[in-house]
Amino acid sequence: MNKTYLEILAELLSAKESDPNLSTLDSDSKTSLWRRFLEVCAWAIYNFQLSAMLHLQEVQELIAAQKVFNLKRYRTESLRFQFGFDLLEDSDQFSSTYMQNGIPIEATGEQIEASKIIKYAACNRVISQGKVRIVIKIAPENLEEIFPDEVMTAFGRYIEEIAPAGDHVTFVNYLPDMLRFAFKIKYDPMVLRENGMNIITAKYPVNDAINNFLKNLPFNGELSVQKLESAILAVDGVEDLQTLSIETKWIDPAVNGYGLYQPVNMSVIPQSGRFKVEDFTGLQYIV
Repeated sequence: MNKTYLEILAELLSAKESDPNLSTLDSDSKTSLWRRFLEVCAWAIYNFQLSAMLHLQEVQELIAAQKVFNLKRYRTESLRFQFGFDLLEDSDQFSSTYMQNGIPIEATGEQIEASKIIKYAACNRVISQGKVRIVIKIAPENLEEIFPDEVMTAFGRYIEEIAPAGDHVTFVNYLPDMLRFAFKIKYDPMVLRENGMNIITAKYPVNDAINNFLKNLPFNGELSVQKLESAILAVDGVEDLQTLSIETKWIDPAVNGYGLYQPVNMSVIPQSGRFKVEDFTGLQYIV
């Protein structure tokens, strides 16, 4: 913490009084030579502090202005997007006002938070045909929905304004990848019914385990077949498991909808950033 001039001078005077070698400097006059010398030293130290503080501030401003875009920052900037608010001129900061009948209105904290509609984002660097692209996957709070065209137009303009010149950025705003599976489950008839229902709770714990597993995957996280199997085997009443098939399909722009199901051998990363179970008809229970 920076000290005031008087604080510095007081420290110098205290140090002088505690040094027996300076005991002969005992004049009480405020214009004594030794006191004026300490005042000059205190003034020099005080001004050095001010110079150091201004230098630090200048360095911090330069660092802030020289932010390097990487995948992590693209994700941060995506989550920072505010729908309905414009950027300040020559800045990457959003305005705190919006226009109403031609009059600028100061936005409330609730309005600002409500404008941050991108709740999930992930960024990848893709090389295709010798060209590098930055792919940004985004999703709203309800993972089963996508953003309308007007939001994507505004978001595209925002990224265009803040991204470095030369970066080729594309966006993925797809419905969830569909997940289809077939498991043969050996169950304990003392705990589960033949349709997988828990005898006591009347719930379907295997269905819940699969849904919870997918829910706990990070956005754009990798689905591991082995870990999914472990989640099912951990269910009370499940004694053994045989995986017959696991498949996914995703939005294919070439067909303007979902493509064909593709098998998952070991793991898979969702093209949309998340998965949705098609149905649970692939669960077969045996004793």
